[in-house]
Amino acid sequence: MPAEYSFVSRWSVPADADRVWRETVRLLTTPSGDGAPDLTGPGTTWWPGVRFEGAPASLEPGVILFLTVRSPLGYRLRVRLTVDDIEPGRTLATSSAGDLRGRGRLSVEPDGDAASVVVFLWDVVTERRWMNTWAWALRPAFEGAHAHVMRAGERGLREELAGRSG
Repeated sequence: MPAEYSFVSRWSVPADADRVWRETVRLLTTPSGDGAPDLTGPGTTWWPGVRFEGAPASLEPGVILFLTVRSPLGYRLRVRLTVDDIEPGRTLATSSAGDLRGRGRLSVEPDGDAASVVVFLWDVVTERRWMNTWAWALRPAFEGAHAHVMRAGERGLREELAGRSG
């Protein structure tokens, strides 16, 4: 039986919401590699352990993104994200299939003149047999791995924005 997870992650970013949105779109629409299994090598984005394959010309409903996440625990998750809805500059809603099935939502909100809050909502069930078999014992480890990947993304985005001119 699939294990259910509901995650909420909030990033506080010292950049205006438009800039943060543009960088997020750049992440999603720029190929981050050639399919090489090493998610730390050339082509890796500012989000350690996260790779988007392919590069859609734009984000709009129906567009499919392929995501691979390397867990700090050593396993990989492969997910197909379908853009369900987008409000440019504010929100992106997706549905997922693959190792994680469910729905996700990214929103970027201003937090004063020169800061933003990025919120990720992720409601999924695991589809990998071993994850479901061991969810009763490994749930805290899976939740900790998710938190680790998200913290690394927040750090990476902050560093990327600090290194780029507005």
